[in-house]
Amino acid sequence: MREHATEAGDIEVPDTRSLLGWELPEDEAAAPSLAWLVARLRDSRPDWRLLESLTRFDDARYARRTLARTRACELLLVCWLPGQGSPLHDHGGSWGASLLLQGELRETRFAWAGDRLRVDAKRRAGEGDLMREEPQTIHRVLNDSRHRAVSLHAYAPPMEGMTSYDDVWAESVRRRRPAVAGAGRRRRPRAG
Repeated sequence: MREHATEAGDIEVPDTRSLLGWELPEDEAAAPSLAWLVARLRDSRPDWRLLESLTRFDDARYARRTLARTRACELLLVCWLPGQGSPLHDHGGSWGASLLLQGELRETRFAWAGDRLRVDAKRRAGEGDLMREEPQTIHRVLNDSRHRAVSLHAYAPPMEGMTSYDDVWAESVRRRRPAVAGAGRRRRPRAG
């Protein structure tokens, strides 16, 4: 499954040195680690004036724009309107780091419990916060605020695909829900 994508179209995307103060590595043999991605985003000096000109919001779903891509990694700008969220997904074996540039997002992480997914952790990210994704991370990201949000994502290697777990999650919730006999009925007090 591919995430919802919008591309730059006729808007010229500045190089990453202009946008952030650093360049994406070219060589896939030197693919960056999670620590490298986090350090680069944390130490970035984003030029919001340039990035803001690249934001595009979609009324139907969150929108992503590829800003740069090399054999080693890729950089994306993701725009979230209130109420928009990602599917429950992984990152196809890529490391990832996301910097929240504007607004607020809620991340829910999941872990396998046998053949089911269960909620493992929840966190809220605000402007300037970083989210980290390891190759085994399964999560959902949601803008549950009343304001727009914009996040900057770096992945190494570039994502070639991802898996959506929404059907697995829905099935595991259905299977775990206990059947309660007599639910909603009043019980008579015992005599005695």
